[in-house]
Amino acid sequence: MARPTQPKEAKPKALEAVEDGIPVSSKEPNPMMNIIITVVVIVLSTTLSSAASMYFLAPIIMKPMLSSLAPKGEGEEGGEGEGEEGGEKGEAGAMPTVGPVLALDEFTVNLKDADRERYLRASISLTVTANDPKFGKLAGEEAKKWEEEFHIEMGPYVPAVRDLIISALTKRTAAELSTAVGKEEVKDEVKKGVDALFHGERKVIRVNLENFIIQ
Repeated sequence: MARPTQPKEAKPKALEAVEDGIPVSSKEPNPMMNIIITVVVIVLSTTLSSAASMYFLAPIIMKPMLSSLAPKGEGEEGGEGEGEEGGEKGEAGAMPTVGPVLALDEFTVNLKDADRERYLRASISLTVTANDPKFGKLAGEEAKKWEEEFHIEMGPYVPAVRDLIISALTKRTAAELSTAVGKEEVKDEVKKGVDALFHGERKVIRVNLENFIIQ
């Protein structure tokens, strides 16, 4: 009597899934996974390239944009700085060359000479800053009115200014005032003294000496 054949044992599912230590599923490539990996690589490459480009190009692009947006300072080209006629500073730190003139009465003073009596007769005036952009642009009655208002404003300063000038002249001898150096020393002393009297309200542009006669 024939021996009944035993049924072939079924491989466990876990064993069917693995042959020679390699998963069966891994033997066949997965197209979707390849597409995903390719897309990720492309995105990362593009991102890194863009980041590197921005790192180097940002200063070149942003600097001109920021410069164009920054407001220009006073006195720069295209700014709001006044020129010389307005009595304001044109270039940074530059003193205007013109302005209203404060005329003073004639001075007659004794000089410091000890050997004999010497005296000086001179006409002195001060050119000062205008502090008004309209200065030099007015005419007729408007110009006359502006000048009257200027002298009214300067009126309280005149006594102190005259006293300062007299003091600067009487401390010098005829020989000192006969030289260009001596005259410049007087001008410098008067300018500094009057600037101090103005307390920053105005500045002396120039001290004008006229009819400077020593006898």
